[in-house]
Amino acid sequence: MANRTLYTGARLVDGRGGPAVVDAALLVEGERIAQVGPAASIRLPEGRVEQVDLGGQTLIPGLIDCHVHFTYSLHPSLAAIDREDLELTTLKAARNAETLLQAGYTSVREVGCRGNLAAAVRDAIRLGLVSGPRVVAAGQIITTTAGLLDLYPAWLSNRAGMGRVADGPEEIVKAVREQIKLGVDHVKLEASGAAVGAFARSWEPTMSYQELVAAREAAARYGRPVAIHAEAAQAIEDGLRAGVHTIEHGTYVTDEALRMWRDAATILVPTLCISHSFIERGRETGAPQSVIDEFKLTQPTWIESFGRAYAAGVKIATGSDIGNRYPHGWNAKEIELFVRYGMSPSDAIVAATRNAAEVLRLSDQIGTLEPGKYADFLVVDGDPLADVTVLQRRDRLTKIVKGGLDVKKVM
Repeated sequence: MANRTLYTGARLVDGRGGPAVVDAALLVEGERIAQVGPAASIRLPEGRVEQVDLGGQTLIPGLIDCHVHFTYSLHPSLAAIDREDLELTTLKAARNAETLLQAGYTSVREVGCRGNLAAAVRDAIRLGLVSGPRVVAAGQIITTTAGLLDLYPAWLSNRAGMGRVADGPEEIVKAVREQIKLGVDHVKLEASGAAVGAFARSWEPTMSYQELVAAREAAARYGRPVAIHAEAAQAIEDGLRAGVHTIEHGTYVTDEALRMWRDAATILVPTLCISHSFIERGRETGAPQSVIDEFKLTQPTWIESFGRAYAAGVKIATGSDIGNRYPHGWNAKEIELFVRYGMSPSDAIVAATRNAAEVLRLSDQIGTLEPGKYADFLVVDGDPLADVTVLQRRDRLTKIVKGGLDVKKVM
């Protein structure tokens, strides 16, 4: 018989929006939620049930980050990531995964790594070799010649680098198929430049509509969704027209894009942390001044685009792009920024739970506290609906439960 634990005396924030339920309870059987709701509604099963009184603390779904890179560890540049020994990068990636779990993130989507490292970390976690969140893994980021991840001169290549260069629909399709063969869960493409890129700026598209359609169709044949790095206005509009699953960053959202979004299932992952981290910590972590300056230039537009998308009803999920200048474990800073720039605390929590689970295509398993779903939840000493910054305090996360097991380590 599966172990059964009843958590009582809780303030319940179930990830579906709306006010908290006071004096709530949650019954776990094995790795799944059996019952949840007002304490008076819970019917205890026969047999042994361990009971844990939470004393008014908050129960909230395990947090989900839709935009992480295990291979990022505060490197001064993208090229520095690729130059690091792959063996060392692998060990850092495993450590970063554990750090994410200890920060309350029970599930993440990895959106681009060196080689096939993310899938390896995913599998190691499933096998119990290392500790970490549930992982939805991408492989190398498919980029174009002179695109964001085209880091080498023509006479040099790195098969285990962050980027896989492909040009034109046929090469794009081949690159997608290669990644399917390697066991990825989704495919990431770079459709515009970025402040950290060597060739194209963030407002410049780097991939054509035809290339995006080819990628989306090739991935769909194998049941895989496509995420695109899209800061430029044209890249965002092309991605929406092509039917990609998620737009990452979305710096230059136009009125036309918002009009298209009304009929699109595409989800926006704004990654507000990235510009803030470079502006606040770029100099001390070795970022070039030109990169910091571009983030200073684009940040007001980025924030405005986020606000306009939210006001227009675009579905938004949290993704931090952590590991650039904020270290792994600071992921809940993204939730704080959502609230700072106009999102309600309740909607910000939904963005980090229910909406994020939809991005991972795991809505039937995680993201909300409902019977039948995995028992992935946090016990928080505080009320995140009143102050979302409490989610950044590891000492206030008194329990981190993944699959019914408390995985929090003593600090």
